[in-house]
Amino acid sequence: MAVSLEEASSLILQEITTMPVMSLPLAACYGRILAHDVIADTDFPPFDRSPLDGYAVKFADVQGATSDQPVRLRITADVPAGIWPQVPVVAGTAVRIMTGAKVPDGADAVVRLEDTERRDDWVQIFAAAGTDQNICCQGEEIRSGTRILQPGDVLQDGALGILALLGHHEPHVYARPRVAILATGTEVIGVDQPLTPGKIRDSNSYMLAAKVREAGGEPVLLGQVPDKLADIEARLKQAGDVDLYITTGGASVGDYDLMEQLFERLSIQALFKRVAIKPGMPVLAGSWQQKMLIALSGNPAAAGVSFEVLVRPLVRKMAGAKVIDRIRAEALLTQEIVKAGPVRRFVWAKGEYHDGRLMASPLMLQRNGMLSGLLAANMLIDIPANHEPLAAGTNVEVLLL
Repeated sequence: MAVSLEEASSLILQEITTMPVMSLPLAACYGRILAHDVIADTDFPPFDRSPLDGYAVKFADVQGATSDQPVRLRITADVPAGIWPQVPVVAGTAVRIMTGAKVPDGADAVVRLEDTERRDDWVQIFAAAGTDQNICCQGEEIRSGTRILQPGDVLQDGALGILALLGHHEPHVYARPRVAILATGTEVIGVDQPLTPGKIRDSNSYMLAAKVREAGGEPVLLGQVPDKLADIEARLKQAGDVDLYITTGGASVGDYDLMEQLFERLSIQALFKRVAIKPGMPVLAGSWQQKMLIALSGNPAAAGVSFEVLVRPLVRKMAGAKVIDRIRAEALLTQEIVKAGPVRRFVWAKGEYHDGRLMASPLMLQRNGMLSGLLAANMLIDIPANHEPLAAGTNVEVLLL
């Protein structure tokens, strides 16, 4: 009997643990998942600074300046970025200041360079609008003691910039889970092999390897094996140091669908054998050598769905991610889905925004064995069990890929 997707997910998630923590040079951390809190130990900006080139002044001196009646101030110093100003601003004076430089004591405004004209040691101010706002105040972006990042955050470009700003040159991150991927089936051959009658090249391994990388794991391709229990067992045992096993093929109920027999051969207690979704209903999962082994359908579209809704959250949890599920949203169907059914269905679709609304266009070529129809897919439509045909214009729930 098939278990629900939620039950299947709960069963496998409780069987695994998060990967160990390691330190890496900051430059190697893009896409990694942070394993510790990051607390700011300083304000940022660390001092009042100028966001532009211009003149630091007292606002009271310049607030009435216009192009017809400019204000004339004496220049007392130049302050480039990185040099601490030594001369304060007093009434009737200005200090030439560069972008990023500290605002001198006594100044409460910065006039942009375009609104000035310098003549020897004097500057004429032609406009003052907004000059009292041209200062980035100390701590306005980050206050000392604030938690900026936390365990489970994905280190994208902004996070790496923050870590650099705060001096974290070797942050602690979670190790990436190593995921073994094995394609089974006598009909399946390597991508570098010539096609002969009855054979197909292994597309599943490379599709799933890409999905593993996107999820935060490290794929380990085990190649292809024929429908022989001994060969499948031997190839799995050759995988070496991996944290998760995924196979494709042999998970259904045909005479040569051997994964259930393999589970018995390896004394693996299956947590479930079928999940109540289409495509991708045949899925076996259990613990082998203290690692999870998940057998997916050999059909590419079905294997892709099973990975997205069941295996990806598992890899994300192992990788230490705070958010393990895909973002869900509401979208408007652009065309009807004529198929009804008692089982929960996932439909590959292309999502686009029109007039502020997210639109979902189902992709037609997506029977279980079809792959080319998925090239444009950037979402999965989640259709509940016992659904009727859906008309164009219906609101549907989607997973954003």
